[in-house]
Amino acid sequence: MSLEFAIKGRAGTLSVEASGKLPDNGVTVLFGPSGTGKSTLLRMLAGLHACEGMIRFDDEAWQDEPAKTVLPVWQRPLGMLLQHPTLFHHLSVRGNIQYVQKRRGKGVNLEAIIEETRIGHLLDRAVHKLSGGEAQRVALARALVGNPELLLLDEPLSAVDLPHRESLLAMIQRVAQKVPVLYVTHSLDELLLLADQVWLMDQGRLTAQGPVTTALVSLTGPLAQRSDASSMLSGVCGSFDEADHLQTVLVDGAAFMVPLAQAKPEGALVRLRIAARDVSLCRVQPMQSSILNIHPVTVQEVTPTGAGQHLVKLALHSQTLLARLSSRSVRELNIMVGESLFAQVKAAALV
Repeated sequence: MSLEFAIKGRAGTLSVEASGKLPDNGVTVLFGPSGTGKSTLLRMLAGLHACEGMIRFDDEAWQDEPAKTVLPVWQRPLGMLLQHPTLFHHLSVRGNIQYVQKRRGKGVNLEAIIEETRIGHLLDRAVHKLSGGEAQRVALARALVGNPELLLLDEPLSAVDLPHRESLLAMIQRVAQKVPVLYVTHSLDELLLLADQVWLMDQGRLTAQGPVTTALVSLTGPLAQRSDASSMLSGVCGSFDEADHLQTVLVDGAAFMVPLAQAKPEGALVRLRIAARDVSLCRVQPMQSSILNIHPVTVQEVTPTGAGQHLVKLALHSQTLLARLSSRSVRELNIMVGESLFAQVKAAALV
């Protein structure tokens, strides 16, 4: 199930023009500043905002300019969730769910969806009595009950409190194993947790499309230029030190010690977030250091970022680390591309 498009349209004074192909599954995060056309692009793909061009899903034309084909939104097998949910206010929560279930919810495990979105206690409540976060959870449940072949999510959890948000993000990850998800967010935390692919948008144009690990460490890209720039490593959980609450995570064989309250199952696949500001470099491996994670790396790229700072891109086996250093440190260490150094990682966190 793949979505392919080449479309253009307008939102007020903003011209939106984009083309791309969504992977068959996984989460693609659409990321960029406010007002750059992200929500408009989603609405165009859903058929809720007029546009010109081509939209195809599998072998079906949702929009075909030469043939003047425009498939109505209600005939497109998608689920869409907006930042401000559009629930039926004349129906209860149960009525909203049942409305979709009767039309498109054959074979759906309704009880499981209600349990995972934690809306069981809300079923008989009137929509106008829901909080913003509750309304977003109900809207997500309703979208999933429709058994969608594609999910378009526009900041769907912005009003949801943290405990509920974490469980819902995990749920979206599981759904994405079966159907493609296009997810709009301003949150780097959500991007790091969810994204398999990233589409970067600026001034109505898609400026980059590719794997999240590549986008994060592109030194000229917007993600690496952020003050909270981070790299993401894929690893496998090893042993857990109960005395010190340290989880071993193996990244291509390199062991990282990560503080954790409770052990992760051995063999579990995880992601490590490492902020560029938490990585320092040295030429000789320290023999005694309070820093637990020290690994040999190879310098791949060095670039100035202004204000007396440089970004350094580092190879850690087959994966990539990012370090933000002072320009003086880069100069005094005489850091050059191709050199072997040691990276000291002050902090690493599971995402």
